[in-house]
Parts: sequence; structure tokens; C-alpha cells
Amino acid sequence: MTIISFTTTKSLTVLRGSGAMSEVGPALDKRKVSRAFVLTGQSIATKTPLLDDLRGALGPRYVGHYDRIGAHTPMPELIEAVIAARAAGADTILALGGGSVVDAAKIAAACLAFGIDTMDGLRDKIVSQTRDPIPGLPTVVMIPTTASAAEFTTGAGVFDPEKKHKNGLNNPSLVPDLVVLDPDLIAHTPPFLWLSSAIRSVDHAVEALGGWRATPYTDALAEKALELLFDALPRCHADPADTSAIGDVQSATWLAGTACTGAGTGISHGIGYLFGANFGVPHGVCSCITLPYVMAWNAEAGGKADRVLCRVAGASGPEAVDRLIRTLGLPRALSEVSDVSLAEAQALAPKALALPHAPRNPKVLDDEAKARELLERMY
Repeated sequence: MTIISFTTTKSLTVLRGSGAMSEVGPALDKRKVSRAFVLTGQSIATKTPLLDDLRGALGPRYVGHYDRIGAHTPMPELIEAVIAARAAGADTILALGGGSVVDAAKIAAACLAFGIDTMDGLRDKIVSQTRDPIPGLPTVVMIPTTASAAEFTTGAGVFDPEKKHKNGLNNPSLVPDLVVLDPDLIAHTPPFLWLSSAIRSVDHAVEALGGWRATPYTDALAEKALELLFDALPRCHADPADTSAIGDVQSATWLAGTACTGAGTGISHGIGYLFGANFGVPHGVCSCITLPYVMAWNAEAGGKADRVLCRVAGASGPEAVDRLIRTLGLPRALSEVSDVSLAEAQALAPKALALPHAPRNPKVLDDEAKARELLERMY
């Protein structure tokens, strides 16, 4: 029997249910912290009342915010946020937004702990990082407004515009102290963004089932996540205000994010990172494009996920995921969401082979011609 090591993430608290965000202040008091700095993006800050609502919930604990975190967490803006949080004397970092904002909060907390306030300093830490505990981290609170599940994982990505590359940190210490799952907040999330980000969680669950560190524990989490997602997402599509369906999706993100953190992921995630870093495709849309083709390419090697989806959705894995994506009205090809050429897409083949996911995928990706063929299908 193969020996597999599984390490749980650090203990975290999940506060869930309608109105949960209003309880953030008392939750911070229990942790004896009092200087909360909020990270968010321009859409939430300028087009919704959520930032003002959070400030109200924090009361005197609020010490400032940074609202220019962009897609894929650009490094220059992240460093600006770190400098602003340090100047405010923050002992708590809150993320209000989607996966990019959540990733920003994780890396900002690490930068505060390590004393990093430059891009070169962060680059050096990315190269030299270990998975040893990070001392001196501020309290970290995640209030997600999408279904990407980034708040439940140990990793966080950051886009380096000078190097045109996405990299990041991965450490169990980066799991937040508190996650707030409030379905009421999703009324301010565009339906396309909500639904596409949830396909990211489908991707987490499917690839966790084929993960190189998969265990019965992660399998159970991933299977239940897929049950919830395949049931709740069509309900969200039919009625974007259905808070019961939204709550089920949020629960699924919790399960799927924890599953893939424990089990590992494959080339659907890896190629998605390439599409995001090189072509600016949002995380969730990347999964819409990559996952069905990777599942078909894996074939028999991805049998566990196929068996689960046959039971959950009544169809083979690739067919079930493809049908769900199309039912939700989401894109299925790179050419639908980007004006890049086929040649530009296929030029990513050497980078795909260099992904850490490639040798760990259920079916190893180790041939450039096969990578080019797979990228052509995705195009």
C-alpha cells in the first residue's frame, strides 16, 4: 500500500447564513484584535453598498481600505495595499470580493509578517518560500462574493506584470482565521461572474478526485461538493435571487476548496493559470474552457471523477460538465473570450509541460505535440 501523507489546514471558523457579515465585529473582538484593514476591488467599492456595509459592521475597528485590487492580483497594486495596511497599523486584514481579492489578502498578510514592501522582496520570498509556519501573521478574514473557493485553500497567486508570469505563495498558515459565507452579498455579484466562478469549484472537486494526494477524506468532500453544485447551479441560473441555492453553492465551495487543497490539482488548473496570466481570462472562465477537455483527455485515468459524475449527473464526466456549463450560458472556448490567435494559444505548449501539475495529472502531460493538440481543442 502506498504511503500518503495528509496534513489538515490550520483551524478556521466559518460564519455562514443570511446577515453573517454583520457579525464580523464581535468575531474580531473574540480574537482580541481591533485594527481592521479591508482589501477590495473597484467594482465592489464603487458599484455596490458592500464596502460601506462592512465599514458599518466593523465600527471603530475599521482603520482603512484599499480598493484597487484587480483581476489575477497584480503585484504593484498588492504592494501598494501592503504599504497602506502597514501605515494604518492594521492587526487584521479583511478581503471583500472574489478570488483575486482573497489571494491579495493572503499574500498581504504574509508580506506584513515578513516585513516585505517591495516587488523584489516579494519575488525573493516566492523563490525561497517554505511550508514552515509563518510567525507574526495578522488575523485574516475572508468575505467572498464569488464561488471560487480561494478562501479555503493554502495557496495564493499574484501576477507579475514585468515578467508576465503568475506565481505565488503556498503555505498552510495562509488559510484565513475566519470565513464569512453570507448569501445576501451575492445579490451584488453579476450572475455571469457568480456562475462562472462556481465552475472553478467544480474544477476543484473534479481534479481533487484525481489528485496525486487524494484520500478517502478528500474524495468524500469532492463528491458532496459536486452533488451540491450540479443541483444548485441550475437553480441559481433560473433565479439569481435564490438565497437557498446560493447558500448550497457556498457550502460546496467550502468542500471543494478543502478537497483540492488536500488532494492536489491537475492540468485544468495549470493551463487555466496560463490563460489567465497570458491572456487575461478570468479564473472561472478558464475552468469553463479547460475542464471538459482535460477530462476527455484524461480518459480512463480520470475514472474516479467519471464515476462520481455519472451518479450525480447521469452522464460521463466530460459530457456532464460540458452540459452544465452550456446550461448556465457560459463560454466553452478560448476564442469566445479572447482575440488571441490559435498560434498564440498553442505557443503556450512548452509552458504547459513545465507546469508542476503536468507530471501529477492523472494522465501525465509530457509531450509538446499532445499539449499543442489539447490547447487547440480548448481554442
